[in-house]
Amino acid sequence: MHYAEKMTLRTEGFCDIRDITDGVLRVRERSGITEGLVTVFCPGSTGALTTIEYESGALNDLKRTLSGRRS
Repeated sequence: MHYAEKMTLRTEGFCDIRDITDGVLRVRERSGITEGLVTVFCPGSTGALTTIEYESGALNDLKRTLSGRRS
């Protein structure tokens, strides 16, 4: 069994970080599938997906790293 659904996000500038956890969980629930894997794909050359603790310190570190700034 498989299920596919498209999520669309609007971003605002460089290093706009979004937490998509709740959206992915809602899609999984709508799928009706109770066992298996969830795959999230981000097309294009300017977007990215990562797993990171969504808390201010980690987010600031990620933004600083992506922008090339030093501590």
